Amino acid sequence: MKYFIDPTIDCVFKKILGAAGHEALLLHFLNAILKPQALIKRIVIQNPYNDKDYLEDKLSIVDIKAQDENDNTYQIEVQVATPEYLAYRMLANWGDIYQGQLTEGVGFEQLKPVISIWLLTGNLIRRSGACHHHFECYDRHHEVLLTDHMSIHVLELAKWRKPQALQPEDNWLYFFKEGKSFKFLPDELNDIPQMREAMSVLTAFSDQSEDYHRYKTRQQIMRIQLSDENVARQRNQELAESQAATEQAKAETENERVEKNKYKEILRKAGIDPDNV
Repeated sequence: MKYFIDPTIDCVFKKILGAAGHEALLLHFLNAILKPQALIKRIVIQNPYNDKDYLEDKLSIVDIKAQDENDNTYQIEVQVATPEYLAYRMLANWGDIYQGQLTEGVGFEQLKPVISIWLLTGNLIRRSGACHHHFECYDRHHEVLLTDHMSIHVLELAKWRKPQALQPEDNWLYFFKEGKSFKFLPDELNDIPQMREAMSVLTAFSDQSEDYHRYKTRQQIMRIQLSDENVARQRNQELAESQAATEQAKAETENERVEKNKYKEILRKAGIDPDNV
């Protein structure tokens, strides 16, 4: 490889898991992350990777959508930024896909599960140290699952730590977290055909000038977007602090007014005109 390639840059990520001809990688990834009771045996990518989608297009759709042999829908997306609204976006995206099944002639009884997987390079769920969370439509007080149609998996790479023995999920988390420093595939992953195939995608982006240009363009766009979000977050924090300081000053002024009125009332009761004191 000529250059290091970060597999979490969207065009690389989607070519690994969402390109025609790489269905075996997506199948392996889904079975490793979801650990279904019955293995997913076949997957059809609904929005395959297209090189032209990433040519300096800030608005290109970078998630992956696929269906299995039971018509369950999968959405996979990578995020290098974790804005405060990201959890709401996850829910909204899941809802759009689920509702999107209700085309003309389709009844509610024909709806199928939608499983969303979000791979994050940063931390979203700060109150937990786990790197993989699975959210469902579940009543925790009575331990009742309303339906298995809603499923959102959140994978936070920043929290992942390499265990002594890698499990199938660890193989992928290791690859996506540390792949940006791989010149060669580590020995622990080199025996797995799917990981060697994923590494070949990194090599192609590194060694083919057109792919590398596309990668650098997307990397720069994502860096700008991340910077803009950080600036917006800082401005919001400064605005909140300014508003808090203003409210505190108002409260202090009001307290002073109340205390002054109490003092005046005491003087009046003592027969003293407070305005002439």
